Amino acid sequence: MTKIRDYNMNGTIILGVDAGYGNYKAARCCFPTSVNRSDQPPIFTRNFLEYEGGYYTIGEGHKDFVAEKSMDDDNYILTLAAIAKDLNARGLSTAKLHLAVGLPLKWVQTQRDSFREYMMQNRHVDYKYAGRRYVVDIVDCTVMPQCYAAVAESLPDFKGMHMVADIGKDNECDST
Repeated sequence: MTKIRDYNMNGTIILGVDAGYGNYKAARCCFPTSVNRSDQPPIFTRNFLEYEGGYYTIGEGHKDFVAEKSMDDDNYILTLAAIAKDLNARGLSTAKLHLAVGLPLKWVQTQRDSFREYMMQNRHVDYKYAGRRYVVDIVDCTVMPQCYAAVAESLPDFKGMHMVADIGKDNECDST
């Protein structure tokens, strides 16, 4: 198995989050894209996020398609879940983060600024996921075309025309 490389700059973790329609992914997690909000904690699962007075069950289904990902709170909540899952896998509960997020290529030009603002709506976030408290400072956010991170390090080696395909693997996703 390939070792996952950590990227950081002056103590700030650079964390990539893929806000897919079927699954949300970071380097150390993958889970189905869905959010269900409640005013009470769910009875049958610990797989929920507690944030600003709401309880959000994560990953029990898939979110419907929306043409602009910043139109509701779901993608923000799912990003907080991805951050918590990735930090938990690193043995961390606090961090300074630079988010690196992707949008479909045809949306980057028109939605880059609004999606960046959406992801940075709270620079300091204090929340719980699966019963564990996370305190995160989001210092910046870079929005790039989806799949860019997969090829960025190899760009100098590419000659001619290339195609990148985003093929998800549901069986490698977890529900924790």
